[in-house]
Amino acid sequence: MNRIVIATALSLLIGAGCSQSPAPKTATGTGGRGAAGTGGATGVPAGSGGAVSSGGVPGSGGATTTGSAGAPVASSGGTGAGGSSPSGQAGATSSSGGAPAVGSGGAAGGLGGPGAGGASAVGGAAGTGTTSTGGATVACQAPLPVAGTAATVTIDGSATPMATVGPDLMGIHTAVYDSSMQLPTTPDLLKAVGVTSLRYPGGSYADSYHWETHTATFVPTSNSDNNTIYVAPDADFGHFVSLLKNVGANAMITVNYGMNSDATGPGTPQAAAAWVAYANGLPTDTTSIGADAGGKDWKTVGYWASLRAADPLAVDDTQNFLRISHPAPVGIKNWEVGNELYGNGYYYGGCGWEPDMHLPYPSLAPLTACSNRQNNPALSPAAYGTVVKAFATAMKAVDPTIKVGGIVHWPYSEYADWNRSMLPQACASIDFVVNHWYAGSTLANLLTSPHSDIPMMFKDLRTALTTSTNGCGAKGATMPLAVTEWGPNTNNDGDLKSALSPPSGTAVTHTQLPGIFAADAYANFMEQGALSVHWLELHSATYLGGDDTPSWGYHGAQMAHALAAVGDALIPATITGAAATSLQPHASKHADGSLSVMLTNTSPTVTAAVTINVTGGALGCVGTRTAYTPVMSDMDGTVASAPIFAAASGASAQVAVPPYSVVVVAFPKR
Repeated sequence: MNRIVIATALSLLIGAGCSQSPAPKTATGTGGRGAAGTGGATGVPAGSGGAVSSGGVPGSGGATTTGSAGAPVASSGGTGAGGSSPSGQAGATSSSGGAPAVGSGGAAGGLGGPGAGGASAVGGAAGTGTTSTGGATVACQAPLPVAGTAATVTIDGSATPMATVGPDLMGIHTAVYDSSMQLPTTPDLLKAVGVTSLRYPGGSYADSYHWETHTATFVPTSNSDNNTIYVAPDADFGHFVSLLKNVGANAMITVNYGMNSDATGPGTPQAAAAWVAYANGLPTDTTSIGADAGGKDWKTVGYWASLRAADPLAVDDTQNFLRISHPAPVGIKNWEVGNELYGNGYYYGGCGWEPDMHLPYPSLAPLTACSNRQNNPALSPAAYGTVVKAFATAMKAVDPTIKVGGIVHWPYSEYADWNRSMLPQACASIDFVVNHWYAGSTLANLLTSPHSDIPMMFKDLRTALTTSTNGCGAKGATMPLAVTEWGPNTNNDGDLKSALSPPSGTAVTHTQLPGIFAADAYANFMEQGALSVHWLELHSATYLGGDDTPSWGYHGAQMAHALAAVGDALIPATITGAAATSLQPHASKHADGSLSVMLTNTSPTVTAAVTINVTGGALGCVGTRTAYTPVMSDMDGTVASAPIFAAASGASAQVAVPPYSVVVVAFPKR
């Protein structure tokens, strides 16, 4: 969904959305994005003691987000809560009674080191008997009383898991227009929230980006009367590989379906195969990739792999950005073919928002000049499915171990025939499917959309994959689903757009709500067993600002990572009581038997006093309560941790969940 923009505009951007289609859009939204501008509008300052304002500047005495005091958990203690929280500030908690972490010099934890008097950020689960906060040992004690409207959450530690968090689930969208991609603080911030997958090179940019030259081609979908398109100098694929390695993450690469490298026709399977060769090939491989439909020779697998392995030349021949001294294959597994091709003009007419030269555009024409695209067979979902098969064949000829994904669409209120027209052509050749999800039309239903939309999305798409006429066969029952773009929908007029994407010069408001949405959505995606989910996008007002200042999407990811990490199992949680209408519970069981529970409170006024009852296991006496709470009642707040105590029996614990907040409690196994 990321809009193609001109260089002068993009120099000011920190995030971009897809161009608006000519017809009105529904909540799936592929139009505009949240507020631009480095760091977003200045937010409400945080209070003294280390909190950071939403999208704004640190409060009095506030610590910076990268911090220097947060240290990893000591090696004798492990990562805490089964590894779901890798670091804490000023002494993360240890698991299994491990030694407390040293609070200096470590990698940045959730919000970095505390400022003067600042609260600590996400830590691991406590060891049985004691935990450490700020280096001090906390002994068992009676549970502290909590006040508020009552609710009871019940979890069974022996229950059959709903799903297990996969190695690619926690993702973030990265793009070739990100001029902040190489900030030295970015990798540690991503590792601190458990990011394991980076999508590249962008959304709609992917269908006009030429990886082998690090250039992109303007087409009328850009909604610009200029004929240039911006790419950041240090966001080429070689630099992306560097970021990938520094984060220790996997990748989701979107190959160019829209146009060939000369921008004279559609994207070619050979260009995609050459990209696979560069990423995964061996320099000694003499397999020929061959010439594309335009006659361009894409040489051999070894040619591209040798470029990757080579050192830069003393005098750059324009290919030094591909010479990254990396003899070993990068090993990129997941590749998707194109981006949002239902936006190419086939459905609504005009030029659409997604570049697709399977039908040529009038040269530099305005949108109104694209009069022959609606219902044109060359742009149809069936045509896309047929071409996807050719892409998959060429790419797997280079590396048979890769996984290739094709585009599906949900909900079915738009582009209703896309899946049933595309899948019969492509499904036998693909390994996963890709959906995009932009949620909410109001602030109120943004908060309810994770639990109303995500289970239904997975159910409906699974039905499509198992419908016999769609041609997926037996693999349709287990074919993975990736959501490679998602976030709040700020396309449609209303209070959601006014709050998060206001006119230039107007401050954002209600920014705690999308943070709650993000945390709850991540948890729902985990429960559905998603392959990967990529928040849009890395350096933006919604995640990390242009200077790496965390915002609401990042805080939501922090809370999700406190709930579960790779390999952790999501287990059912039920809730009853007067406060249940505004609470959403999620629970996880870690490999060491420890348990975590997430509670999201969507009420602006009600504090919930929650009793957590556990069967099929017992809680250690000291755990950790991690809370994401607002400032100024509804503005993006801070994430902080403190000890929490279970009942002597280990069968229950009590926790307060303030209004508009997310709380995760983590207890070791008794």
